[in-house]
Parts: sequence; structure tokens; C-alpha cells
Amino acid sequence: MTQVEASRLLGFKGNSASAVPKLVRRGLLHPRRERPSLARAEVEQLRDVRAEQARLRALSKLPKKPRAAPVPPDNHPEWVLAADLAVEMGVGGPWVVHQRARRGRLPYAMGEDGTRWFRRDLVAMAVRAQEVSRSKRI
Repeated sequence: MTQVEASRLLGFKGNSASAVPKLVRRGLLHPRRERPSLARAEVEQLRDVRAEQARLRALSKLPKKPRAAPVPPDNHPEWVLAADLAVEMGVGGPWVVHQRARRGRLPYAMGEDGTRWFRRDLVAMAVRAQEVSRSKRI
């Protein structure tokens, strides 16, 4: 079997057989010394293995269970998520809030599920302190 025929049998798009030499280099196909250079049985076996792998990948992509709603670290009423805080602060989005938190400019607490929670009162104090230090006024 030629490389072009093997490419078609394996389901590669177009007339190009460029994927077949890669399979040879990876050791998935073995060229013969005579022409045509590939054994049909080996190419068909590789096609069947690849089809089974594709079937298993499709099975593993089942819908995931929805995550439970994030729970604040304690019962304090001022806990908010980054999206809400971004709207209140008037910044570009939650990623800005997360970035400032990672840099140590905003105080936060991590929930049990890894969610960052911000307390409005502590964030307001931190923002005021930063404004004062920038303006050098007390």
C-alpha cells in the first residue's frame, strides 16, 4: 500500500500523505523494502486502533456535573466574589480583582473549593490606604 492510500484509509483529509511519514517515525507503521512500501494489514490494524481510541475519547467527554454554589469562609455578611467586587470598584472585570489579590494589594480568603472571597469592608480599607499612600496625604 502506498502512503497516499494509507493516508486515505486512515482518514486524513486531503490528498497529502504527510501524516503517514510521521506515523512511521513514531513507530506506529513500519515500511517494507519492496514497493508499495506499507503492509495493508498493519495500516488497517492502526485504523482500527485509532477508531477505538476516538470512541473512548468520545465516551470520556460526558457532561460534567454542575458545581455546587461557592460558600463563603464564614457567616460574615460582607463576603463577595470577584465579579461583584469588580462591578462595585468600577474596574475592568473579575480578572483585575484577582490580579490585585495575587499581587497582595487586596485582602482575600480562599473558600474550601478554592474560590477567592473578598470582604467589602477590608477591601475598602485597603483601597483607601493605597489612595492615601499614592497621594502622600494623611
